[in-house]
Amino acid sequence: MTINPRVAALSASSTLKITALAKKLIKDGKDVVNFAAGEPDFDTPDFVKIEAKRAIDEGFTKYTPSSGMIELREAIAAKLQHENRIPCSSKNIIVTTGAKYALFAALVTLLAPDDEVVIPSPYWVSYPEMVTLIGGRITYLHTRPENNFKIRIQDLAASIGSKTKVVILNYPANPTGMSYTRNELAELYEFLRDKKIFVLSDEIYEKLTYDKAEFTSFASFPGADRWTVTVNGFSKSFSMTGWRIGYMVADEAIVRETSKVIDHTTSCVSSVSQRAAVAALKNSTWQEQMCVDFQKKRDALYQGLRDFKKILPLRPQGSFYMFCDITKTGLSSEEFSSQLLERHQVCVIPTNSFGAEGYVRLSFATSFEDIAKGIVRIKKFLAE
Repeated sequence: MTINPRVAALSASSTLKITALAKKLIKDGKDVVNFAAGEPDFDTPDFVKIEAKRAIDEGFTKYTPSSGMIELREAIAAKLQHENRIPCSSKNIIVTTGAKYALFAALVTLLAPDDEVVIPSPYWVSYPEMVTLIGGRITYLHTRPENNFKIRIQDLAASIGSKTKVVILNYPANPTGMSYTRNELAELYEFLRDKKIFVLSDEIYEKLTYDKAEFTSFASFPGADRWTVTVNGFSKSFSMTGWRIGYMVADEAIVRETSKVIDHTTSCVSSVSQRAAVAALKNSTWQEQMCVDFQKKRDALYQGLRDFKKILPLRPQGSFYMFCDITKTGLSSEEFSSQLLERHQVCVIPTNSFGAEGYVRLSFATSFEDIAKGIVRIKKFLAE
């Protein structure tokens, strides 16, 4: 017997090896500084938890419509219209089991076998795996550190061919922390507007932008909402990673087809999570203090690393990740991460599977105490 070759072609999570070793060290009583977290170090806000408890007490524990409760879809549409300037209604929204599944369901809907997807690198590790599983083909668009890992029009033009169906955007980005200004996005929009190509815009970190930068949704440009699928969720903005609730907004024709995918796979998102998400959207300023805190943590980590001669940190514009060039150490990404963890109990993520050999990713979704402790240990490691 054999299994699906597309599944066999998938890569195991690149973070599993390093995080498994970190867990073993912790179990053995070691004091590990964890710069590997992919979720906020804030608790889910009380107003979200209170509404979830109320939903359970009221017996609101049955199926909902597969595309999501109308109350939640209307609340999401209102948020997108007001904050993101995306023209939409509840008919343009599908609620999904996390933003990750919104990405997957959208790609299942849009891609036929051998359709090509342009993925800028460095990239979040799940993008190419999703495309592989669906049967699409990948064209990597290699971005450059001298351009802060942002897409250049000439590189985008060279990446597009006759079979290109989708271009993926992710900003603020995982793993680089880079983001785009409205003017930079406008250039991409002008280039793509007549190409008959879909844009899949992953905006899950929209609430985590720093230095008073204004966030712009790609679908807010005139007419872009018809050929852009915008993906977002509650995991990062309301610290609800375990609640598994995200959403996509797209043209009604795409939503109708994607709804079939939801019908025959997940059925619907947890009814309790949906009620909690409605409560979250009624308190949309909650993230402001979280963002202030993360900016202070970013600055503390950046200031601690920037004078090291063997490591070059990129000051992130958003998200809670710091992308660091470690090529001067002479070590590969995995060697650096493994040796730093084994010798000094600091856990960072190697980014070779993010399309970025010679770099590591540090999450500053941790305490100021651990940031300071981690900087001291990294300094000792680099001095060896």
